[in-house]
Amino acid sequence: MKGLHLTAALLFAALFAVESPAQAPTAAPAPRAMTFEDVLMLKVVGDPQLSPDAKWIAYTVASPDTVENAISSAIWLVRANGSSPAKRLTAGKKRDVAPRWSPDGMHIAFISNRDDRPQLWMIDPTGGEPERMAETKTSVGGYSWSPDGRHIAFLAPRAQTAEEERKQKARDDAIVVDTNFSFPRVHILDVVTKKVRELPLGEISASDAVWSPDSRQLAVTVSPTPKADDGSRTDIWIVSPDSGAPPPRKLAAGPGPDGSPSWSPDGTQIAFLTRAEAGAVGAPRLAIIPSSGGAPRIVVEPKTWAPGPAHWSADGRTLYFTAGTGTTSTLFAVSASGGAVQTLAGGDAVLNGATVSPGGTIVTVRSDIAAPGDVFSSTIAAKGVATLRRITDHNPQVRGFTLGRGEVLRWKGPGGMAIEGVLIYPSGYQPGRPVPTLIAVHGGPAGAWTQAFPGSWGNAAHVWAAKGWAVLMPNPRGSTGYGEAFQLANVKDWGGADFKDIQAGLDTLVARRIADTTRLAQSGWSYGGYMTAWTITQTSRFKAAMVGAGLTNMVSMYSTNDLQTTLEGYFGAPPWDAPGQFEQRSAMTFIKQAKTPTLILHGQADTRVPIGQAQELYMGLKKNNVPVQLVFFPREPHGLQEPRHQLDKMKREYEWMAKYVLDRPIP
Repeated sequence: MKGLHLTAALLFAALFAVESPAQAPTAAPAPRAMTFEDVLMLKVVGDPQLSPDAKWIAYTVASPDTVENAISSAIWLVRANGSSPAKRLTAGKKRDVAPRWSPDGMHIAFISNRDDRPQLWMIDPTGGEPERMAETKTSVGGYSWSPDGRHIAFLAPRAQTAEEERKQKARDDAIVVDTNFSFPRVHILDVVTKKVRELPLGEISASDAVWSPDSRQLAVTVSPTPKADDGSRTDIWIVSPDSGAPPPRKLAAGPGPDGSPSWSPDGTQIAFLTRAEAGAVGAPRLAIIPSSGGAPRIVVEPKTWAPGPAHWSADGRTLYFTAGTGTTSTLFAVSASGGAVQTLAGGDAVLNGATVSPGGTIVTVRSDIAAPGDVFSSTIAAKGVATLRRITDHNPQVRGFTLGRGEVLRWKGPGGMAIEGVLIYPSGYQPGRPVPTLIAVHGGPAGAWTQAFPGSWGNAAHVWAAKGWAVLMPNPRGSTGYGEAFQLANVKDWGGADFKDIQAGLDTLVARRIADTTRLAQSGWSYGGYMTAWTITQTSRFKAAMVGAGLTNMVSMYSTNDLQTTLEGYFGAPPWDAPGQFEQRSAMTFIKQAKTPTLILHGQADTRVPIGQAQELYMGLKKNNVPVQLVFFPREPHGLQEPRHQLDKMKREYEWMAKYVLDRPIP
């Protein structure tokens, strides 16, 4: 094995010794405004994974393709110390995602749809053609290596039976609701023989399967069905993959969701995220439970922020986790016995996919208002503080854009509650001169706007700034990242104080002579769409609005969407047990008060917010003679997936606002 590792190391050195040919220096292009087309050209970096020897990082780079109308993704490699340029490992126009190193560091597994449906593949990190590890008739979901490198546990639904295939071909395919679920099941792949077997766990839905350090057990997160609404009812089971082993046993099975298990290095404990409430509202706790069974012990409460999944230190004494902290995210450390939480890395930025190796090496994707995400790394210092260092540069063109300045704006909402949001100024903004202003409301409602780079189809604030607009992205009560009490502050009060929080933020901009009261617009997607639909029935201060995938009639929304438990958590009960509660928080109840020209955008395959919500708002506005346009995006779910639709959304939204706010004709 030592010889193999030496060979791999030499090949790595040779592979990364090749530098790009020298080029004659050229004059830097003149700075220019960022466009919506530029948004689609941005590379999206994600999922950094450190090699077992902590010398290399495998990660993904996603690239939109408007010609193919798809988003491709490739696996890349870079030295963890950033000593040489990053290199692309996989090629093609398909989606290669979820790279995971084999325990000996000799291979990288990944999921790819290069042969139609997502399957498990493997590639030598020194280069070469990838090899398919197993062929299943259904799509592969998450997976994990056993620590001894002999097996891979992966998730995939069972294939159709011959009779089911016959009926489908004959179109004898009536659907009986809440039956015949396609359960994601746990499968075990023998890496050498490539034989696959399914673990007999019964009719449950698995969402992850994590190996114990001795490769003899799996911690599996399960729910009763694969329905989205059952995502708040997950438990953790301990499962043995060996045939003839004892049956699965429930380890963590509280009334609320339990998930994200992480084994301690000695295998005696499991860290996990849990929530005591049975509903789908609230923030998770970080807890530890003996792997043999027993009572869980809470390590981190969500009083200030909501902890994410944990990673163990090599000695098993420390847990590392990332949490949203207002408009940023931060990497923390806490003793496994509990106590004070220590900040390791953060600042005015957002950390995505941050992990800490047992040896103390940090890898993450970091972004801020001025720069899209790139891979950063660091080593935890003696005092526990790390300085992240950038080691990739996948969007150098951004440095040639004239971006608007960003800042965190703070104000008071009803009752004196402290509220904040992210403000992007117009490029070249002159203080004291009011400008057209867009209020962009986030989804969730337990979402949050952060200091990440605002250049995506869902948040193209930098392009609006280039066109002379100020963009305020408020985090009203109900947002995450400010502690559980703040997150729960809009329960049974949608459209109440949260609406006033947002309007108070706009009032602050008006008072500071930033926002022009005659040139205001508001937009939002999902819950942001709900809030925008609600807003146009409560005030006429906006000249235009865009409602994206918005909830407009909470009564019809309850029974037609896929998250009844979430709505019950926020509204207190089903509509028939809370008379008036749903109606009084629905835009459609007050539709005759609406006067604002409104653009409605919606994915035609959306099950989270069904298209009837858009149709009701459209008809209500149209019949009351309010300028309105309804646009459906074919094939699209709750979020837009196709690049052409993403570009259409951004342009169409801006053109609508420019017409009614700036009095400019739509091209």
